Amino acid sequence: MKRFIVEKDVSIPMRDGIRLKADLWRPDVEQPVATILYRTPYDRAALNPDFLRPQDAVNAGFAAVVQDTRGRFGSEGAWKPLMWDQEGDDGYDSVEWIARQDWSSGPVGMAGPSYLGIAQLMAAARKPPHLQAIAPALTTSRDFELIEMGGGMRLDHLLSWVAFMAVDWMRRQQESGAFLSPDAVKLIVQAALDPRVLMDHRPLRDCPIFGLPGFPIGFDELVDPDGGAPIAAEIADIPTLHVGGWYDIFAQASIGMFQRQRDAGRTDAHLIMGCWTHSGSLGQQHGEVNFGVMASAGGSRLADRHIAFFRRYLVGAEIALPAVQYFLANANEWRTAEAWPTPDTAILNLDLSGTGKQEYDYDPSDPTPTVGGRTLYLGGLAMGPIDQRKLDARHDFVRYLAEACDEPVDLIGPVTANLTVSTSAIDTDFICKLVDVSPDGTILPICEGTLRLRYRNGFDREFPAEPGVPMSIRIPMGHTAWRVLPGHRIGIQIQSANYPHLDPNMNEMSRPGESAGGTIAR
Repeated sequence: MKRFIVEKDVSIPMRDGIRLKADLWRPDVEQPVATILYRTPYDRAALNPDFLRPQDAVNAGFAAVVQDTRGRFGSEGAWKPLMWDQEGDDGYDSVEWIARQDWSSGPVGMAGPSYLGIAQLMAAARKPPHLQAIAPALTTSRDFELIEMGGGMRLDHLLSWVAFMAVDWMRRQQESGAFLSPDAVKLIVQAALDPRVLMDHRPLRDCPIFGLPGFPIGFDELVDPDGGAPIAAEIADIPTLHVGGWYDIFAQASIGMFQRQRDAGRTDAHLIMGCWTHSGSLGQQHGEVNFGVMASAGGSRLADRHIAFFRRYLVGAEIALPAVQYFLANANEWRTAEAWPTPDTAILNLDLSGTGKQEYDYDPSDPTPTVGGRTLYLGGLAMGPIDQRKLDARHDFVRYLAEACDEPVDLIGPVTANLTVSTSAIDTDFICKLVDVSPDGTILPICEGTLRLRYRNGFDREFPAEPGVPMSIRIPMGHTAWRVLPGHRIGIQIQSANYPHLDPNMNEMSRPGESAGGTIAR
């Protein structure tokens, strides 16, 4: 390990006079070096992502600046949720401040997952002259969010995040001497211990946490289609390393943003897709499956792949980088490709047969529970491939299965469900999961998609369904790289709720969070 210097509590001035605090890690050398910037709202002192740690960057000869975003932890200013325009300005100012320092050689890259990744995209949109490359991981944008949710709401994700932010807000209120009633403190503590107390409240928009005096998050902000990450990949016109996971909630977006850059002619866009969930810790065990040591961040040498990317685009090293690196589950090996979908991808047609029933009743007061898949861990959900037989005692879904495979079948690329459906209601959700059924009966989800029926003709218009009339719908299910082993069967599972991962459709044309009851739909 090389010697390095760490300077704590460095103040970085913004254009409006606010100073953001950062820690500076740099090699103990005389010559200036390129820098990798991390901007986090989750405490710079706790940053230790498996993707690329600051110490990995420093050991590779880069400086690393780890900064608290505006209004968070050590940084000055007022924080508010979803302040993406502000993150763009602050990112620009931070990049250009770094470039002016005597220890900096000028070029700056950015790295980090989730919020840190969106902050990179916002900074890149401002086009700071010295930002030369970014590596957003587990990141999304508004248009892909609509596709991923099918017009619904990530209930567990958002309400668990609200509970997490409420605890931080309560701490700040108490430190400033502001009064909080015992009932407010009790509510926040209960929500932190079990966010389901927020999710199960009906009507959802009347949940009392949104009415706390001075609390900066309102229900309308959560469901505002313009409140999400507003970035599209076309404006990230610098070298970009997209990093995603097959079981990440933002899996479609990671690949979709890469594809848009490639379609726009950017050969310096790259993609890494592992078997990972939405987490900063990238192990080999996800859900109920151990994908082998090569699936982990360490086994896959993910940090080294980041370093190679930054060496090429920040310091001009002659390093050959594949366009795509992806993990093939069940083969448990990494593969490379020059495009996605891979050039040898062919359409697979299957004859599917039902399991005895073609219809089911969906009751929004008893919605089909979430069992694994592309979820988030902030609440009480488990992420990744989890046996769907946990739902078999219920009667609100159907499955269709193909014959057992005689030889291995590699499913690599995008998956779409084209269904003919009907409902007795004027609106409902259809959730489709691609599943792998093993000879012992285990049913593992591979990928999934959802559609709120009112948006079957696009998210800019709403059309009620005509009860009982069959209609054709298309559900994008994202992408996968999954080997179906001999003796296993490919299937689909169709249901109308995935609760609490998604908000339950009340089978009405009501707005999100407005209805207290709902109606049963067949």
